Amino acid sequence: MAVLTIRPPAGTAVPPHTPRPYPLEVVPSPRVRALAAALAGAAGPGAVEAFWVEAARRGTPLVEDDGGGGYVVTFLWRDPGAAAVVLHANRLTDFRDLAQSLMRRLPGTDVWHLSYRMPGTWRASYRIGPLAEPLPPAGPDTPPDRAAWRALRAAARTDPLNRSPLRERPGGPALSVVALPDAPAQPWLARRPGVPRGTVTVHEVRGRVVRAYLPPGDGHRELPVVVLLDGEVWSGDGGLASTMDNLVHGGRVPPSAVLAVDSGDVPTRTRDLGCDPGFAAFLAGDLLTWAGARWPLTRDPGRTVVAGQSLGGLTAAYTALCAAERFGAALCQSPSLWFPGGEAAEWLTGRYAAAPRLPVRWYLEVGAREWDLVAPVRRFRDVLSGRGYPLSYAEYDGGHDIACWRGGLAEGLIALLGRARP
Repeated sequence: MAVLTIRPPAGTAVPPHTPRPYPLEVVPSPRVRALAAALAGAAGPGAVEAFWVEAARRGTPLVEDDGGGGYVVTFLWRDPGAAAVVLHANRLTDFRDLAQSLMRRLPGTDVWHLSYRMPGTWRASYRIGPLAEPLPPAGPDTPPDRAAWRALRAAARTDPLNRSPLRERPGGPALSVVALPDAPAQPWLARRPGVPRGTVTVHEVRGRVVRAYLPPGDGHRELPVVVLLDGEVWSGDGGLASTMDNLVHGGRVPPSAVLAVDSGDVPTRTRDLGCDPGFAAFLAGDLLTWAGARWPLTRDPGRTVVAGQSLGGLTAAYTALCAAERFGAALCQSPSLWFPGGEAAEWLTGRYAAAPRLPVRWYLEVGAREWDLVAPVRRFRDVLSGRGYPLSYAEYDGGHDIACWRGGLAEGLIALLGRARP
């Protein structure tokens, strides 16, 4: 099948970074304040131990109603020897403004704490970084030091008292997840007893690892197909298999196949997911041809979805532009529409604005806290809507975050596969 060769301008795969455009609402925690008052009243060391026992029982972060419709969310770290502790919360932490992400130590104790006032709709992943040396001062005008930022991230650890760990990649370090009471439900994620399970097999296609999900049962014909990028992210705690099993069993999508393509190492991912014509041709040609020879898959583009997140979301949108005759639906979560940066930023949005409308349906979402990305995604949404594309659009209270994308993937599949096409 012919795929249009559309080459982006030369650019970079390094995303822009502007300072967070708003301050965080750092507030005192009622529970930590009560502990401080008890210690000031000559309470013994048993008060601190009782505090940690309570934190372990409740799980962290501590979530306290602020009495005004929001919540005080308190992150905790137990460490008697750290010189500083940094909270790495997805799209709250700004490496140009770390003062608002530095945890405070309760004097004379091993209790490090930091509390934000947050709306009940918020969900995020986070890690916590204890440091042996204090951080040097920095401000919004400090030039980006990405090597220093990477070193800080490398020092971060999973919150041992958090009850919702999430591994972005199999074998990788776990994130911790906080979801406040009004955060969007993710009802399709967890395994359910009695739900038949599909199968996942691992293959190599043209040097790329592909994880193929097939629904349970026999006698399937013309299965809808989802080509999902960054496949390794979805193979474990991303919950692809359990999500598909639940959606199919619940009748929200028809039995469908998923071809989850691993992104490989950083140079390979940067090349493939940077609007590369060769990779788009691989997805629309070699991959679907290979899979169609093995399983009973549809060739209807209206039931063939290309899906991705971040650079993968950008590439899903790009592939739909290059191969609309093969992919009639695109599921794009937090697509990196800043690519390729500089004067050519939002190049793909411009291509869609200038091109004739294609037979592609869309599910598009972005986190409202993605301060570098939410405006470009909204502009892309407006271009698609203005051109008359069928579009489902969502913004969630969160960041550039697998903890949020897991739920959005299910909603996108329901929107694109679970109802009659216009």
